[in-house]
Amino acid sequence: MTRDGRQTPSQAVRRERTRSQGESRQRRTPDERPPGGWRRPGVPVDWARSTTAHLGSVYPFQVDAGVGDRGPLIGSNVTGGFAGFFFDPFELYQSGVLTNPNMIVMGSVGFGKSATVKAFLRRLVAVYGADRFLAVIDPKGEYAPLAGDLGLSVVKLHPGGSQHLNPMDDPGGLTDDGVLARQTLASGLVAGALGRPLNPLEDAVLGWAVERACQERTAFTLPDLAAGVLDPPDELVRLSRHSPLELARATAPVSFALDKLCARTLRGMFDQPTNVRVDWTGGPGVVLDLSAVHHQPDALPLVMVAATHWLSTALRAQRRPAVQVIDEAWAAIRHGAAWFQASLKLSRTYGVATVLVCHRPADLTAQADDGTTAAKIAAGLLSDIQTRVLFRQPPEQVAAAADLFDLTERQRDWLGQLVRGRALWQLGTTRAAVVHTVLTDNERRLFDTDERMRAPGVGDAA
Repeated sequence: MTRDGRQTPSQAVRRERTRSQGESRQRRTPDERPPGGWRRPGVPVDWARSTTAHLGSVYPFQVDAGVGDRGPLIGSNVTGGFAGFFFDPFELYQSGVLTNPNMIVMGSVGFGKSATVKAFLRRLVAVYGADRFLAVIDPKGEYAPLAGDLGLSVVKLHPGGSQHLNPMDDPGGLTDDGVLARQTLASGLVAGALGRPLNPLEDAVLGWAVERACQERTAFTLPDLAAGVLDPPDELVRLSRHSPLELARATAPVSFALDKLCARTLRGMFDQPTNVRVDWTGGPGVVLDLSAVHHQPDALPLVMVAATHWLSTALRAQRRPAVQVIDEAWAAIRHGAAWFQASLKLSRTYGVATVLVCHRPADLTAQADDGTTAAKIAAGLLSDIQTRVLFRQPPEQVAAAADLFDLTERQRDWLGQLVRGRALWQLGTTRAAVVHTVLTDNERRLFDTDERMRAPGVGDAA
């Protein structure tokens, strides 16, 4: 300003410019204002949305770094710039990404669930060779081509067959864990045959019979156990505080259930000493084919419990990491949820990674009445498993899966829209990626489960 208080020409120009800009701003309608209101002067840019896959070409640090390249290649990391996705539960456990090696694979029929599991097993052998042992519970008989390709032993069980497995085997000898495991198995099988939980007296007598059989002999079968319950020793009668006749009447349902298991449900499969020979030290693995009872809804869950118990017990003697695949896992959990929960918690101790395969969350959580102990245990199994491979779910199952696996809103949207061969992989509590399984032409032919559903000339399943 001048000495007499008047503005200089330049000051007057700036003042008029400021006043004009203020009036212009006031005259603009709210629709003309940029999102978020007025901002400081800068370079005007348009709002835009993009995926991390596209942003990676502009700013590469927006792309997920992945979990490393150790283990077999599964496919392309769709949310990680389509980089290669490698997975091995034991490698990720050693690197600290996982705290247990167990996993669950879940998805609707026809979206690549079985193909991904089979590709994973096949590539484990390609990468690690004899350093990994593979074991498969196969209720549908669809792993035979893979077994032939990898040289896996196949044990085909059926009623009245010539191959037998004794679920009461315990290669570890007389230990507290071995006795408890066989008591839990016997209770689960009898309860399944009866269609109800055992009452305290029935459970106690059956438990005493198992413990006594463990102490008297190194190996015993279910018929031996049935004989022990039918004719309990005087010591058991005294401990029960019942007369021999009262005790016999109270435990008659247990005797009938064991007789049913040995004479019908498990006849010729699990009622005799094991006569199957598997190379546990140098062989690539074993497949238990249970397809003979797959269409028997009452028998399948009991057969699955006996088979998984025998296999898990045998795997504990392994001296190398083992991967145990349990297809149609709902059937194994129906009467064995408590045993499964304990078995999964011991996975690190014995170096066994268990892979549960099913279609939807309800397959596992609906195997018992809501609110019961068994239902809570079944739901707890899923929360204890750190690696979840979720293929597309039907619309009515998306909400249940989102709640059960604590999915974000974006992941929930993905789950109902994933294309064939693509799955949401959750690794631990902080890692997630959408991965597309990439199969070779040979693998497509080897894993094809839709051959009978297609007319000649139609392309292979992806």
